[in-house]
Amino acid sequence: MAYIPPPVGRRTTSGLYASMVGAWKDYTPTWTASSSAPSVANGSLTGRYVQLGGVVHFAIKLTGGSGTNWGSGTYSFALPVPAAAGTDMIGDCFTGDSSAGSAGYSTGIALVGAGSATVSAYIGGKNASSALSNANPQTFASGDRIWLTGAYEAA
Repeated sequence: MAYIPPPVGRRTTSGLYASMVGAWKDYTPTWTASSSAPSVANGSLTGRYVQLGGVVHFAIKLTGGSGTNWGSGTYSFALPVPAAAGTDMIGDCFTGDSSAGSAGYSTGIALVGAGSATVSAYIGGKNASSALSNANPQTFASGDRIWLTGAYEAA
């Protein structure tokens, strides 16, 4: 979609921006783990993205339900569009432990590897981070959440 600037003096609104660059789209990411397969069951897994030229912006949210099987091993989530082979890109990861209330949050990075079709995450501090998994940064249970956001170059 070619960019068409608004007329001089026109008030900018979210609708105007959407008409200039395109609207966010929903998609359902695939969730995998390195050892045993997880399943969402009665939880929810949603994704949204917008592609602006060669750049894809994405947001993924997983909320566990009482029947969610968290699998085992390192997690990864499918991207809406494969990444370009040029370079790795870094986004954000945020996890919520519902049993710990407002104190139960951890942050880290979301990694989109060069040429990858998935995003993974690493939680923890400098020199002490570990891959996001069923046991890191917490043992996930019903009501717990994982958010991944970022931007990367499309293939």
